Amino acid sequence: MATPRFAIIGAGNGGQSFAAHLALLGFPVVLWDIEPDKVAAMQRTGSIRVMGAVVGEAPVACITGDIGEAARSADVLLIVLPTVYHGSVARLLAPHLRNGQTLVLNPGGTGGALEVRATLDEVGCRASVVIAETDTLLYACRSPLPGQAIIHGIKARVMTAALPASEGSAVVRLLNAAFPQFTAAPNVLVTSLMNGNAMMHPGPTVLNAGRIECKAEFEYYSEGITPAVAQVVERLDAERLAVARELGVQVPSIREWYGTCYGVQGASLYEIVQQVRAYDGIRGPTSLNVRYLFEDVPTGLVPIAALGDAVGVRTPLARAVISLADGLLGRDFWQDGRSLARLGLAGLSAAAIRQRVVGA
Repeated sequence: MATPRFAIIGAGNGGQSFAAHLALLGFPVVLWDIEPDKVAAMQRTGSIRVMGAVVGEAPVACITGDIGEAARSADVLLIVLPTVYHGSVARLLAPHLRNGQTLVLNPGGTGGALEVRATLDEVGCRASVVIAETDTLLYACRSPLPGQAIIHGIKARVMTAALPASEGSAVVRLLNAAFPQFTAAPNVLVTSLMNGNAMMHPGPTVLNAGRIECKAEFEYYSEGITPAVAQVVERLDAERLAVARELGVQVPSIREWYGTCYGVQGASLYEIVQQVRAYDGIRGPTSLNVRYLFEDVPTGLVPIAALGDAVGVRTPLARAVISLADGLLGRDFWQDGRSLARLGLAGLSAAAIRQRVVGA
């Protein structure tokens, strides 16, 4: 497929960045969002002004609030939404999908492709589609207003895997028509357990809770990731790596991930983060009701800890962060999050989980 047709599902930070970048590269793009006011504002201009690592006024041929319109003509649907909405958007898309389409979750969080596959099966979707997920979003970006996107940086590599696993290379070839950064991973256990957001967002947000509630201005990464906070993240990362090892999956440490994505190295995570220029200007949140908690806890830390339970790996620090996030937001993320049942993995051993993923 020389020129795949893309639909971008979600017009937030990443969605507008993808739509603008693709349009400037000359690809046909449809952009969908569920918020009528945002859609109307963007329809009035019909374009997205993008700044930073990509610059230009990008005309977007179709901006719509009709998800059927967005899905019908697309070869590739890039789902660029908070991971907590993957299940609900799968339900919305199910009646409109057709054989041969590819859905790519950007990113999938931990278990995104598994949740979407289970949801489509649950609602009786008969279309033969490939579901893929990435380990991270291609961009470090922000969208200050509808129709504007700032791309602070573009990652050098984005790992991508599919269900079924055998389709991963074909998905990457499709994406490489526009983006050479996408690289094939063996299966979605790899991409799910490479979830850097689950490491870099919930713990530091909990540890900066007082600063956030006081609405103090600070740079999230360069000032919020202090030496001690970075040390907590590295210990949390050790739990993630232990779960991956027990599942027979080889994934990079958070330090190695930064080296691959941003080309930076250091003696500690703190030293590494201070060198990432793509993070310059990314401000800390001013409310605890932020996706770093309401997204990255239930679709990041909860499934990592649940997988740990399934394979006999203790995750005390992940559980502590989940409990503190519950307390800060008055939520029950164990109830709301991606349980093994929601991923279609309940009651399975490590070997059976691998078979379900690799053989899907």
